[in-house]
Amino acid sequence: MDRRLFAQLPTLAAVGLTAAGVLGSRRSEAATTPATAPAAKAVLHNHGAQAKGKAGEAAIAHEHCLPRRFDAVVGPFQACTVAMGNCIAHCQMMLADGDTSMADCLRTALDADVVCNATLRAASLNSKLTPALAAVAVTAMEACVAACKPHVEHHAECKACHDACVTAIAAARKLG
Repeated sequence: MDRRLFAQLPTLAAVGLTAAGVLGSRRSEAATTPATAPAAKAVLHNHGAQAKGKAGEAAIAHEHCLPRRFDAVVGPFQACTVAMGNCIAHCQMMLADGDTSMADCLRTALDADVVCNATLRAASLNSKLTPALAAVAVTAMEACVAACKPHVEHHAECKACHDACVTAIAAARKLG
């Protein structure tokens, strides 16, 4: 590695972290901001005019500018994945201490976490696959709810996971 480049690494890392922080906050802000565009029309942008400095060029419709159809599931699925992560960590700690009573809860939470994260990502990207993924997520979350139910009176993490899954299931079912 070139010594000059090596000397610049701390500066380059700071710039990269700053950019990642800015991008991360913009991404989460965009994912939780409700759409204001009409449901059936694409928002039109005139990218050609911006690039060439001409105001008279035709506007171009972009699929990424379509109304955000799945924003209703983003919040509940975010809350659910956070609660599942806490439940998973709690179950793993209990298993590490030799308590196997949480094994079924852990297995179903791990399964649901994978599917819910995929659904959340698809919904955030306005993917047409979101409803299909949400249907699979409902199945996984129903299993998670059933596994967490015996533990809700004894473990706050299981209660939070149970309640968040119930809310996310209701939101996913509204997608149709």
